[in-house]
Amino acid sequence: MTNFSAARQRLRTRTSSLALAALLTIPTAALAQQPPATQTIAQPQDTAADTETQDIVVTGFRQSLQSALNVKKQATGVVDGINAADIASFPDANLADSLQRIPGISIERDGGEGRQITVRGLSGDFSRTRLNGLESTIATTGSTLGAGINKGRSFDYSVLASELFNSIVVRKTQSAEIDEGSLGATVDLQTARPLDLPGFQAALSAQTAYYDINKSFAPRLAGSVSKTFADGRIGIMLSGAYSKRNVQEDAYSNTVLADFGDVNGGFCPVVPNTPVMPVDPLVGSKPVTNPCIPAPGAFPGSTPSAYDTVNRPNVFVPKLPGYGRFVNKEERMGFAGTVQAKPTDTTLITIDGVFARYKQRQNDLATNPISLNRANGTATAGLTAAQLTGRPNMKIREAQVDANGQLVYGVFDDVDFSVTNSENRSTTTFYQAGINIDQKIGEAVDLHLQYGQSESIFDNPYSRLVTFSRFDSDGFVYDARTSPTRPLLNYGFDATNPNNWQFLNGYDNIREFTNKVTNRLHTAKGDLKWQVNDQFTVKFGGAYKRFNFISARQQRIAGTTTIPTLASAGLTIGDVSTAPVSINTIGLPNGATSSFIVPNIGKIMDAFGVDCYCVNQYGDFRLGSLGTGAQGDNRSVQEEDVSPYLQFDFNMDIGSVALRGDAGIRYAHTHQYSEGFVGIGTPVNFTRNYEDWLPAINLALDLTPRLTARFAAAKVMSRPSLSFLTPGGSISTVNPPFSATVGNPQLDPYRATNLDASVEWYFQPGALLSVAYFHKDVSSFVQQISSISTYAAAGLPLELLTPSQDPNTTTTITSYANSAGGKIDGVEVQYQQPFTFLPGFLKHFGTILNYTHIKSNISYILTTNAAGPTFIRPLTNVSPNSANATLYYEDAKFSIRGSLAYRDEYLRMVPLRAGYADTTGSYSSTNLDMSASYKLTPHVTLTVDAINLTNQPSSYWDGEDRRDQQIYSSTGRQFFFGARYKF
Repeated sequence: MTNFSAARQRLRTRTSSLALAALLTIPTAALAQQPPATQTIAQPQDTAADTETQDIVVTGFRQSLQSALNVKKQATGVVDGINAADIASFPDANLADSLQRIPGISIERDGGEGRQITVRGLSGDFSRTRLNGLESTIATTGSTLGAGINKGRSFDYSVLASELFNSIVVRKTQSAEIDEGSLGATVDLQTARPLDLPGFQAALSAQTAYYDINKSFAPRLAGSVSKTFADGRIGIMLSGAYSKRNVQEDAYSNTVLADFGDVNGGFCPVVPNTPVMPVDPLVGSKPVTNPCIPAPGAFPGSTPSAYDTVNRPNVFVPKLPGYGRFVNKEERMGFAGTVQAKPTDTTLITIDGVFARYKQRQNDLATNPISLNRANGTATAGLTAAQLTGRPNMKIREAQVDANGQLVYGVFDDVDFSVTNSENRSTTTFYQAGINIDQKIGEAVDLHLQYGQSESIFDNPYSRLVTFSRFDSDGFVYDARTSPTRPLLNYGFDATNPNNWQFLNGYDNIREFTNKVTNRLHTAKGDLKWQVNDQFTVKFGGAYKRFNFISARQQRIAGTTTIPTLASAGLTIGDVSTAPVSINTIGLPNGATSSFIVPNIGKIMDAFGVDCYCVNQYGDFRLGSLGTGAQGDNRSVQEEDVSPYLQFDFNMDIGSVALRGDAGIRYAHTHQYSEGFVGIGTPVNFTRNYEDWLPAINLALDLTPRLTARFAAAKVMSRPSLSFLTPGGSISTVNPPFSATVGNPQLDPYRATNLDASVEWYFQPGALLSVAYFHKDVSSFVQQISSISTYAAAGLPLELLTPSQDPNTTTTITSYANSAGGKIDGVEVQYQQPFTFLPGFLKHFGTILNYTHIKSNISYILTTNAAGPTFIRPLTNVSPNSANATLYYEDAKFSIRGSLAYRDEYLRMVPLRAGYADTTGSYSSTNLDMSASYKLTPHVTLTVDAINLTNQPSSYWDGEDRRDQQIYSSTGRQFFFGARYKF
């Protein structure tokens, strides 16, 4: 063996040991941030003469970074990792916030924290998360301005506390032995192993969280205990975490998106009740005559000049602009436990369990000029149809449209307003249990067997909404000229005065739903590894998985606008409204109607006995599914996947360089059975089978002990979200225009060919400079598509309509279809270095920097006709440029780190409406977080963490050129003060 090969072998041996030790650290904040025992790291040499290693001692955070680099270097594929010290050292609310520090990974914070990840341009549905080697998925919900209920395959990282885990490994390239199902990455979350922590170890941490937006405090606790017995042959470990969180999110929002001025029947014309031809072909091609009450004075309809300004082709008007406050009281509790037994020197049995419970109590308090989003009304409670008509009864008095066709200023008469209080209570419960058996057979064969199951239950026992309204009010002002991200909304009346609001039967709502989403996964795996010689290893095995997705939903059997009068219970608006809500944290313009009352849900429910779910003297408050708009959300999918594989690993010298790698193929057979409802409770089902052959190769060329070049190629696939695959769907007929969402059980999976190449230079211990290129040729893509029709023409069940509802009401139909896909190309640059070469205290500094550039082009379908027009735009949720920077200082007692995360603006939805080639997106964002600790005694460490020091808002736009503001929201800064104690 050459001198270089001998040096390489010493490096491999020492770095492997170090990586294992680092990845099996106690997974609590208390143990993770506590500086571990010092370790000696081999310094590789570049010349044959330097055959002896140098020893450099590193501890704490630097040691964790070094160990993560060793994991990366020893892998044959493209891998990035974070270990326990790294996770707990970052000021991260959860695992998603930690993962965004890795090159190529971005997150969109929801309610002030990360929920899901985007890896190399592909969202969470394209990546798989494995917990202790078992694939997992978790369904929960977040901010009403965010992602809603997760009904896909993606893993919701907001449920699990980061303290439960001791390592994250992100595999960006595919090997045959890695389970199929990922176009983006496979994320491995690992809890600790007690046999790697000899004797007794325990730690406890406690923090107080402070939220500056609402001046509130909340606790955060974590602990861990580990013990080995029988001379290290039996080990038990238990970790736990508990926290509360008080979220407040203040916002301007136009979540329904701006649309053509002539949607919903258009505005009242200059001459009321005269036929008007739609000016936008996508709206219609026939004249319409809508009810409009003539106004007194010179202009009974809209003012001519203002009407002509708006009633032109391609002029967009906000449909539901408003102000609001989202409040969420969260409680997280989680436990992770492991039992290990080593009955012989060749047998290891590991039993893992993870449990998490995430409770949320959410209130969304909002107000808006509701008539912009409503069409013709229906006479009720003494009011005429024209009085309850929305946009067609609104008169435009003044208007200004910018050069891109967006209404930026308007004054309107006969406007209807709404105030809303919605309340959601939910509990997400997750558990996973698994057993692993590792058996060595002789000197060359290793057998690994694994079985596990997990279940995630999102239980939303009630989702309530109550509204008050005001009708035909004059003088409403919308003005986005000087404050485009937070437009002025001036109602022209006091919205805090209960006398200015009504609770009207047939128009206002007592809406109540229940939701339950269950995901179950069962996995059985077997892997056999035969080391033929020092250079060659054969691996073969397979996996069986069964996924079950079950969605259940109920709603009021009676119409949600069928409500009692307040007088019937002897009440007034003042009796059942809250104290005024003031949106005063996001810098709204002077003159904005930023204070308003909302319904007190508890008082209204109690007054009318709504929670009896019965028929009482006030009305019918029963809940049901079949025969209601909720029936389509009662659906299920069972999927069975069988996937054997064969893989060859190699490790050899080619001249003066070393070549490592693997090559193999995996076969994946997918069987899907889905059930749902159509019409009035008619069950339907669908069965689907398909197969994929997935070859993969990974090559790592160690040019020197410090320099490694990599190449990887693979065919990959990712199955569509299970919720996309159900027949039937959900229907909403609460207010016009109606909407329906239906599944497509015939969807093909996402398929792609991935290519990767990188060069990594480990120029000193703990240091790295690397450049990576990746290419993804996506040949099959799944896209959400929408079409505009009437309720009757779409074939939706007429039985769901009330006698007063019109079957010809405009209805938006949303479904899913396969499209041609496209290409994704990207470059990642990573630099990491401890500044040990500097003199004095400067040697305690160090930095971690990474930058990612992604270019993507995807072909989007504009209509339900797959052969119709397409629109080439970047992939959604992909920032062309993103970067992370961490600067740290660490000595024997004091440690401080600041972490900056930047991402460019990116698209969020394509197309934004049926048949129209435009998009919605997010502005760029910069988040600054900080963490500091001081070692008071050998056992006690004081900590301070801060999240979102720049108070970065969420800011989303609608229309690439128009830039109508969709959402501007802020959750404020978060601070954590605490201490850790290590026994």
